[in-house]
Amino acid sequence: MKKNGRQITKIQRDIFGAMVILTIIMTIITAICSIILNLKFEKDHLEDNLRHVAFTISNSVQIRNEISDADTKMVETSEYLDSFKKALSHVDVISIVSKDGTRLYHTSKDLVGTTYDGTIPDFDSNGHIYIASDIGPSGSQRRAYAAIYDENGEYAGFALVVLLNQNIYRIIVNVIAIHLVVAILVIAVSVLLSRFISRKIKHQLLGYEPDTISAMYSVRDNILESFEEGVIAIDYDEKILFMNKVAQKICGVEGDYSLNLKDYPILSVKDVRSVLKTSEHLVGNQMRVGNTDALVNYYPVVEDGKTIGAICVLIDRTEYTKIAEDLSGVKFLVESMRANNHDFTNKLHVILGLVQMGANKEAIEYISNITSIQQATISNVMRNFEDPSIAALLIGKYSRASELNITLNIETGSQYRRSDVSFNSNDLVTVIGNLVENAFEAMNSNDVDVRELTVGVFTKPGAVLIRVDDTGPGISEDIRDHVFDSGVTTKGEAHGSGLFLVKQIVNRYNGTIEFETETGVGTSFTVTLIEVDGGSKNV
Repeated sequence: MKKNGRQITKIQRDIFGAMVILTIIMTIITAICSIILNLKFEKDHLEDNLRHVAFTISNSVQIRNEISDADTKMVETSEYLDSFKKALSHVDVISIVSKDGTRLYHTSKDLVGTTYDGTIPDFDSNGHIYIASDIGPSGSQRRAYAAIYDENGEYAGFALVVLLNQNIYRIIVNVIAIHLVVAILVIAVSVLLSRFISRKIKHQLLGYEPDTISAMYSVRDNILESFEEGVIAIDYDEKILFMNKVAQKICGVEGDYSLNLKDYPILSVKDVRSVLKTSEHLVGNQMRVGNTDALVNYYPVVEDGKTIGAICVLIDRTEYTKIAEDLSGVKFLVESMRANNHDFTNKLHVILGLVQMGANKEAIEYISNITSIQQATISNVMRNFEDPSIAALLIGKYSRASELNITLNIETGSQYRRSDVSFNSNDLVTVIGNLVENAFEAMNSNDVDVRELTVGVFTKPGAVLIRVDDTGPGISEDIRDHVFDSGVTTKGEAHGSGLFLVKQIVNRYNGTIEFETETGVGTSFTVTLIEVDGGSKNV
């Protein structure tokens, strides 16, 4: 990726450099501390070794006996000490000095029998065994002095055990060299590991700089928060990773939200698991929480051919329902205009006839009369019915009734208040429209003297009452018990589904539908719809 090549190199270099520098610093500090501790340990170990050798020699019975005999040449002791010296790796010189200062034994055979001209040990001040630094024939050294006493407890001489400083320095150099080699190996391994980790981090960051990722994260949040839909990100373990504010509002939470999927009734754990398992999206699920109707869609998140999570999109159906209701209202207004056009043409013919007859006064009265009646009716409907779909339906049916020469009356006190109920407008339009249309057809298909229809709609908190009374021929006795069955009708073929649909809607809302009919007098339908749990049921 040439575009991001500089970014990839920089972030990898920064991570690699930081880890290498940190490793080198920690390795150096560790090595220095380890060298200091090891040198102290080696020094203590060497001095303990000198002290133990000196103690062993000074307490040898054979040496005590021979050092007390002035005529002895310490032949047996010499052989013993020579073999003893060969077995010791950290001792350079062993010497036995009599109390008169004669070297009775020395590792260097040339010095045996000579006078000891070195430092005279002070056992009174330092004890019968002690360690000290000094300079001898072989150079600077560490010495262990040990007093030798005869069998009577009298001072007979001393044992001198020496380790040359040059050998101590060699041991120190070896310790430092070993630590340096180990440190170099640690740094080399750390460099390789740092390179691997930096490459892996670079791959995981997709080659972007941290500030770029931060900016992208901020942009992502702004984009997701600008959606009108709720967006919820869910990982493969069914935990919520992200929820924008719209989703929080729909789910009824604000600010801090639970990461547990099961805490949200609007989300289906079963559907999420299905999407994660099959990698297929699920759309069109309708859920209701409180007063919110939501459309819930689930989409899989796939990376490198593997499903790693799911996205849930929540759509608040309140606005969509309102738009649908407005569109339905437009449809009924169009029907109303068509009926008004037909009715208006008829009225124009009446006015034209009156003018041609010279009855100008009657024509003026006729125009004034129909205008005032129509304006009063429309004004009454618009004022008392807050749902535009229902208002448009009633206005349209009023025009249709006029076209059919049927008098349509709105029952006194009728009103529809959205503050009382929140039913689906399409369902209410279906109920009212079918009952009114059935009444139209009943009165239009029979020769009845009085052609009147009265429609009443009343609301109270949580319920709505709909009443439709007509002066038609009534329902015949043979179909009264089956009037709500599918296909049952008195209108001929291609009819019989209107009251069946009305009955289905009534059942959906746990409502009731009743009717009273009398042959030759008319029929009255009464419908009651009830909201469930403070809100209409899922439809």
